[in-house]
Amino acid sequence: MHERTQRALARLMFVICCAVPTLITMVVLFISWTPWYHQACLREISESIAKDTGFLIEVDDFDRPSPSRLDLQALRVIDPETHREVARVDHLSWTEVNDGVSIVLDHPQLQSAELAGAWRLIHDRFLCSSICLSTSVRFAASDLTIDGDVGSTRLQDVDAWIEPGDDSTRATIECMRSTQQDGSGRDGSGFRIEVVRDRTGDMPVTTWTMETSDTPLPCSVFSQYYLPLARFGPAASFAGTARWSIDADGWWVDLSGSRFTNVDLERLTQGLPHAMAGTADIKLQTGMLRPAKAIDVTGEIRSERGFVATSLLSSLHRDFGMTVNANLSNPRSIAYDYFALHFKLFDSSVTLDGICATKDGLRGLPAGVVFYSGGESIVQAKEIEMASVELAKLLASPNSVLVPITPQTSAIMHLLLPSSQTSRLR
Repeated sequence: MHERTQRALARLMFVICCAVPTLITMVVLFISWTPWYHQACLREISESIAKDTGFLIEVDDFDRPSPSRLDLQALRVIDPETHREVARVDHLSWTEVNDGVSIVLDHPQLQSAELAGAWRLIHDRFLCSSICLSTSVRFAASDLTIDGDVGSTRLQDVDAWIEPGDDSTRATIECMRSTQQDGSGRDGSGFRIEVVRDRTGDMPVTTWTMETSDTPLPCSVFSQYYLPLARFGPAASFAGTARWSIDADGWWVDLSGSRFTNVDLERLTQGLPHAMAGTADIKLQTGMLRPAKAIDVTGEIRSERGFVATSLLSSLHRDFGMTVNANLSNPRSIAYDYFALHFKLFDSSVTLDGICATKDGLRGLPAGVVFYSGGESIVQAKEIEMASVELAKLLASPNSVLVPITPQTSAIMHLLLPSSQTSRLR
């Protein structure tokens, strides 16, 4: 081959093997540095996360320090139906590890009002379906803020993980409640929430377990997820263990060993025919409840310095046979120094017993005192036993009608519309 031809071929090979790849690399790098390419990648990441989670995702910026790590800035999670914000995170770091995925969150914030809808979506997508989640995922955050209508609750040292399996999927969260808004203090030893989706039986079953140990958890955190908790008041808190489940036969809840403190009696009785005012503590020794099927609830309620409506005292005397030492013709509420009642609901019966005499300083009182004021007993009830359906009389207004309750009629009770005329007595 002629020398000139060899030089030409060498130059051609240099262009093909060196110059062209170098040019292509420079073009690719130049394109990857352009804002429109960055926005295209950001849009692709947001759409991918939205497809995997079922939420609408908005991200301000991202960075990929390594092939196995992705950092997201100012991430917002939005409910796809209501278009309300569910959560926001200042910074999220997603890292693929050998045994799954590790996600570190910086200052995450949750909206309490959107927890119910968000939880249903997470439950149906990740816990009920083993296809959407094939590897374990672990979350970590130094602090978590839950914003609600009555204020914010701040949690610290948050650690959560989801573990998929062939027969079950388990989701767990452990954290501690902060005593200061700036996160400088901790309250107690923390609490734990565990959700298990069990697929070993004929029908899949989801079971929730919440353990607060010695850490009181504000009821307001879940008041918008479960609306009846809002009636306990903004200062109410829960401590102990709660387990509940939904299966093919309905639902059940077990609150054995738990307690509610700082319950607002005025808010609890709001809308009822009989009113009370003050704060109370409710302690449960047993708390198994399966509506219309089984009930085993034993506990006590105690309150210091409050007011009770004379209409309630009249109902206790008339309907429950309690001894009342007060002027019931006075329409004004009566002040009490102490209120303590032990109750036991088992199957279809209930037993009520006054326990004011168990308090230090009142041990000289006779057994069975329910309300105590000014050195004397107002109401007495000593181990009164009756049918549990009699408790409905406390909630019935004077213009209510008698309705027969039997196993046959109980099935249609929730279908009937009661009279809208209600009465509230002071």
